[in-house]
Amino acid sequence: MKLGLENISRLLELLGDPHRRVPAVLVAGTNGKGSVTTFISSILCRCGLRVGTFYSPHLFRVNERIRIDGDEIPSADLDGIIGRLREHHGEAPFTFFEGLTAAAAVHFERNGVDAAVFEVGLGGRLDATRLVNAAVTVITGISRDHGEHLGRTKRRILTEKLGIVRPRVPLVAHLSTRTLRDAARRACSRKGVPFVDVFEDTVAGLRSIGGDGMMVDITTPVRRYRGVRLRMIGEVQMKNAATAVRTAEVLAASCLRADTAAGREARGAWRRLRRKLRRLPSRPVKEGLSGAFLPGRFQVLPGTPRIIFDVSHNEEALAASLDTLRLLSPPERNILIFGVLSNKKLGRFPRRAAVAARSIYLVPLRNSRGADRQRLLELFAGAGGKGNNCTIAAVRGMGEAVRAAQRELGAGDTLLVFGSHHTVEEAAGFL
Repeated sequence: MKLGLENISRLLELLGDPHRRVPAVLVAGTNGKGSVTTFISSILCRCGLRVGTFYSPHLFRVNERIRIDGDEIPSADLDGIIGRLREHHGEAPFTFFEGLTAAAAVHFERNGVDAAVFEVGLGGRLDATRLVNAAVTVITGISRDHGEHLGRTKRRILTEKLGIVRPRVPLVAHLSTRTLRDAARRACSRKGVPFVDVFEDTVAGLRSIGGDGMMVDITTPVRRYRGVRLRMIGEVQMKNAATAVRTAEVLAASCLRADTAAGREARGAWRRLRRKLRRLPSRPVKEGLSGAFLPGRFQVLPGTPRIIFDVSHNEEALAASLDTLRLLSPPERNILIFGVLSNKKLGRFPRRAAVAARSIYLVPLRNSRGADRQRLLELFAGAGGKGNNCTIAAVRGMGEAVRAAQRELGAGDTLLVFGSHHTVEEAAGFL
């Protein structure tokens, strides 16, 4: 992994700076980036915009990372763009992520999108996506993860992610502690950045939840959106949806200001954006939220027994997955298949997992960065102690884990497969 902007800046320059001609929303944060990106893109599409979306990472195919109106980039188009990029590799060598970021910018410009939504890969300050022509920036939340690159404290991680802000361009942030909110507000004030505090000014309330979705109400300073159905479930998705709604509202308000930085550098696209977002009625917002879906985000597969895929991969996100699981199924009916990368700090998660399930299968991943059986046993040492009846077993691979889980799954049971994108990708081949 190489952090820095020199090569990607030069590469985009050699390509004619395609990233400058499309107004963008730039989404950073530890957890929830992909979901918020999806919600925002879906809302903008329902408003009649042609929307490019860039994700990181992908789940099954690299094409998933670059989409227009939800459709993945065709392989022929991606191959052609990558071939063009390689012509410049000698002058501007680029990483895998930098190449895909540049490819997204080229694809969006070629296809005349009205707006783009970019998910930041890692951090913000030195991420390749930071160069996009952002009309609004977003931070979905701060948790401890990637400490070797971003720092060991939440304050330090926030500082890295605040690297995406730029003068006069609003920052929409959902930060759960006053310390972080105050730090972000001060940083924005120093740079002349409007700060929108989703945690303080927006409320999301749960009406009902089930395996096929949930019903929520979202109240912002602009209006109340009643009876919104979400296909992605869990308390975290209510927060993600609220963040996306505020982002759309802020973007619509920004369209009325002619001095927005993205407006000056992308005049044609900015005029289309302004025309279609001059008013932001509740209907396209609600329809956009209801239609949004991203695989692997506590995804309940059809059929019985219930099988769930979740790509959560750090302590806070994994704990949130367990909280959502409890809303759907009691511990005695739950089986977990868990695989994780070796550098993850899990804190109290193993004990919480043992209380939430009757069986846990620990799986060493095929990925070279995956935690091996010994590491997994160390992480879960003592987790199945007094106070629960959970059985914990470290198996040799995903196939063995799936077969063992299927042998004990009953009609009313739930199987949750989680721990990383790699875990879900491997398990999908056996289920």
